Amino acid sequence: MGRSLRIAGAEMPINNCHSFLQLLHSQSSSTNSVLSIQLATMVAAQGRGSAAVALGLTTLLLCLLLHSKVADGATFTVGDGGGWSFSTVGWADGKRFRAGDVLVFRYNPSVHNVVAVSAGGYSSCSAPRGSRVFTSGNDRITLGRGTSYFICSFAGHCKSGMKIAVTAT
Repeated sequence: MGRSLRIAGAEMPINNCHSFLQLLHSQSSSTNSVLSIQLATMVAAQGRGSAAVALGLTTLLLCLLLHSKVADGATFTVGDGGGWSFSTVGWADGKRFRAGDVLVFRYNPSVHNVVAVSAGGYSSCSAPRGSRVFTSGNDRITLGRGTSYFICSFAGHCKSGMKIAVTAT
């Protein structure tokens, strides 16, 4: 039983469940929810499973899709409109971060930088040798699980409040 789907104006042949899964994998998250429902219909229509199997497949695919959306992560601009500055020390307070979220640090690179440090470096406002230093003025840093610490290592900036600690779950 040959079928085809029209996605983004293009006709795509769907001959069996395997080709459907390949198509599903190649599409964006927003397209995937529609495709997963059609997969369940196709499985049931081909007589390869009962409605319960189709429902189970749909549930499984929706769970995978929800997981993939979380993995994309949210993007946060540190300091919001004011950017990475002396007033960002409390910027993360009350915000919820997840592993995979991206922090964007916007600043003038001739007078600031961003340094990823340990908890000790954060507390002492020092960047140990080997610390990762960002200097573009528009740095994008993806958070891992746990607490990440960032400071500006220009003289006196960290002690004046140019530092943040962000905990991602």
